[in-house]
Amino acid sequence: MIPLFVDLKGFKVCIFGFGDVGKRRFNKILNANPDKITIYTKNIDQEEINKYENNYRNVEFVICDINNMSDDDLKDIIQKYDFIITAIDEKNNKRIVNISKKLNKFISSSTFEKDINIIIPAYCNVDGVYFTVYTEGKSPLMAKNIRKLVENYLKNHEYEILIQNTLRDFLKDNISSQKDRKKILEEVFKNEDFKREFLELINKYK
Repeated sequence: MIPLFVDLKGFKVCIFGFGDVGKRRFNKILNANPDKITIYTKNIDQEEINKYENNYRNVEFVICDINNMSDDDLKDIIQKYDFIITAIDEKNNKRIVNISKKLNKFISSSTFEKDINIIIPAYCNVDGVYFTVYTEGKSPLMAKNIRKLVENYLKNHEYEILIQNTLRDFLKDNISSQKDRKKILEEVFKNEDFKREFLELINKYK
């Protein structure tokens, strides 16, 4: 596998299960702007459904018990979607993974990680800077802690992100050589006085 960032605009996503894991997957998928997210679950009340469907135009819930569905029933559902997320019990996860793979769908599961083709890892986003970490299921807690450390670091260095972004735009407009731009940026970011003064200029004229 290789890491990818995917914009889901134009795609349909199906999520089986809406427990703690399903909700975490849902919140991440929501940030990728899919055209539609359909959640199949038996563990949700009407008040919670109304909250989600009223706040998100692209979200739909289907109340059902996967245990009562045949493989053909699942196939009929899965073939309607581009991305499949399953976060229920191990037995049904396995069924959904197998059917999705036969239909050449992108499939992510809370179990059977060796058999799936999409991983939704721990990640953070600070001012457009993304960081993600994945441990192949060996230590989700470690991934979570690393993500928190990086997120805190980025939040404590937002001014440097702003400075570098602004300076890069200026250099692109005035210096054609990428090698020269890189050298200038490296030298600049060793100079704390320059960074402080440049930030003051950005704040003054932005």
